[in-house]
Amino acid sequence: MDQGKTRSQGDIVPPRQFPYCIVWTPIPLISWLLPFVGHMGVCSSKGTIMDFAGPYMINTGSLMFGNPAKYIQLDPGHVGDSAPSMAAAAQDSGNDEWDAALHRACHVYQDRNYNFLTDNCHAFVAYFMNELQYGGTKKWSMVRLAVMLFFRGRYASLWGFTKTWLPFVAIMVVGLYFGTWIFAAAWAGGILLPLTAWFLVYAWCINRQPGSKRAQSSA
Repeated sequence: MDQGKTRSQGDIVPPRQFPYCIVWTPIPLISWLLPFVGHMGVCSSKGTIMDFAGPYMINTGSLMFGNPAKYIQLDPGHVGDSAPSMAAAAQDSGNDEWDAALHRACHVYQDRNYNFLTDNCHAFVAYFMNELQYGGTKKWSMVRLAVMLFFRGRYASLWGFTKTWLPFVAIMVVGLYFGTWIFAAAWAGGILLPLTAWFLVYAWCINRQPGSKRAQSSA
């Protein structure tokens, strides 16, 4: 996946213009304990942010929990057979297919209830990616997206880096200083391992293509 800019990708202008990007920001309290867990959205060809912000709610123009802290810019030419004219459309017709797929995803998810564990903001972005068959696959999931953003995402600003890591580091330092191994065991056994195990089992064993069956029934 190439993050280099092309003429058709457009310029990223933080804090709110991220064309062809997946964007992410921390969730207060949750991300302070698990910095790889946060709120995710996806952007139009013009850079407008859209996210699944709650039951039957698509938020437009910003993320529910603040400006993006991290982002990864996608290449509109890396789509699968579902949109074979994407590369040409990016130059010749205002990137219609990209925005049309995003519109379809928004249309589906504005009729969905929100569930943090099963049908959330990550699932909304994964549905969009599967609509495009981005990278030639329809196996995008919330776990795959979370891993991609965590390891390959770029910080939008110094403040984005700070608000992602400072609360977590502060809690860990204080907790380990006063609670020693008891705090570490409680954090790992009570928070990290159960939540990680659930998302892995759900994404890879229960719902390999987020929302696909439900989307077909609600279309």
